[in-house]
Amino acid sequence: MKILIPAAFAGLFALQACNNDNTSTSETKTHTDTSMSNTTSSDHSKMNDMNNDLMNAMKPSMAQAEAMKMTGDFDYDFASMMIHHHQGAIDMSQVELSKGSDAQVKGWAQKIIDAQKAEITQLQQFISSNKPAEMKNEGGEQHNEMHEIQKKMEKDMNDMTMTGNVDKDFVMMMKAHHQSAVSMAENELSHGKKYEMKKMAQKIIEDQNKEIKEFNDWLANHK
Repeated sequence: MKILIPAAFAGLFALQACNNDNTSTSETKTHTDTSMSNTTSSDHSKMNDMNNDLMNAMKPSMAQAEAMKMTGDFDYDFASMMIHHHQGAIDMSQVELSKGSDAQVKGWAQKIIDAQKAEITQLQQFISSNKPAEMKNEGGEQHNEMHEIQKKMEKDMNDMTMTGNVDKDFVMMMKAHHQSAVSMAENELSHGKKYEMKKMAQKIIEDQNKEIKEFNDWLANHK
C-alpha cells in the first residue's frame, strides 16, 4: 500500500499536467486564430477604405452628370457633361496623390489634374458664350448617348475586383473613366456642329487613348 499510494498520486499529477498543457495549447491556438482573424478583418477594412475613397471621390460628379437634363444641342450638352466627367477624374486623382505610392501613377494623376482643369475652363467659357440651340432630333427625341455612356462607366467600375492597392485600383478605374470620355468625344464628333467642341473632342480622344495604352502597359507589369 505504501508503494501504490505515491504511484496513484504521481499518475494524478501527470494527468493534471497533461490537461494543463492541452488547455494552454488550446488557449494559445484560440488567441492566435483570433489575432489572425482580427488582422484579416483590419486588412479588409483598410482595403475597403481605400476603394471607398476612390469611389466616393467620384460620386458627386457622377450624380450631377446623371441628373443633367439634355437640351438637344449636342455641343452644349457635351460641354456640360464633360465638365462633370472631368471633375470626377480630378477628384479621383487627388486621392491618388494623397494616398498612392507609385511615382509614375502619381505623375499621371497630377497630369490629369492639370490638363482637365484647363479643359474645364474652356468648356465653361463655351457654355457661358453659347446658349443651347433649339434642335429637333430624329423622332423628336433628344440624344441620350452620353447618359448611357456614363451609366456603363459606373457599372464597369462597380463590377471591378478591387485589389486594395490604391495605385492599381486608381489605374483600373481611370482606364474605365478615360474610355467613357473617349466614347462621349466620339459621339460629339458624330453629332456635334460647333468646330470648337469637335476640335476639343478630337484632342480628348487622342490624349486619353494614349493614356489608356500607358495604363494597360502599367497594369500588365503589375499583376
